[in-house]
Amino acid sequence: MTMPALTPAEAGAVLRRRRERRGMSQEQVAAALNLRSANYLSYLETGKVNVARSKYLAPLAELLHLSAEEMQAIAPALRLSLPIAPPMPDALREAIAEYGDKFPELRDPDWQETLAGARFRGGGPETPADWLDYYRFIRRYTRPLGSG
Repeated sequence: MTMPALTPAEAGAVLRRRRERRGMSQEQVAAALNLRSANYLSYLETGKVNVARSKYLAPLAELLHLSAEEMQAIAPALRLSLPIAPPMPDALREAIAEYGDKFPELRDPDWQETLAGARFRGGGPETPADWLDYYRFIRRYTRPLGSG
C-alpha cells in the first residue's frame, strides 16, 4: 500500500532541509550533479518542478543521503535501492588510523560517512595525506552528516 505523495512544494522543502543539513549551497549541488545552473535546483526546492518526476531524483537522493522514509514520502510508487552507507575507501581508513589522534573528528562516524560519500569529478583523494587535506579543507564549509 502506498502513501499519498508529498506535494511538489513539500518534497522540495525536504530537499532544501537535507541540502542545508549537509552544509551545501545550491551551486555546490548543481555542480555535483552537472546541472547547467542552480536555478533548476531552486525550482525543485520551491515546488515549481516536481522532484518526484525529475530525472535528477536518484542522483539527488544519493548526494543528499535521503532516507528511505523521505524517498517514500517524495515518490511513494518509486522503488529505488539506495545505499545504506557509502563504502569507505582504504586510503580514508588509513588516514583515520594515522591522523585520528591529532584530528579526533576523523573518528566520528558522521564525518566518516560524509567523507566516504563525497563524489569527485576526475578522481579524488588517493593517499591518507590527500584525505587529510580534503577533510581539513571541507570541515570549514561542511557539517558532517547526522549533525544539526
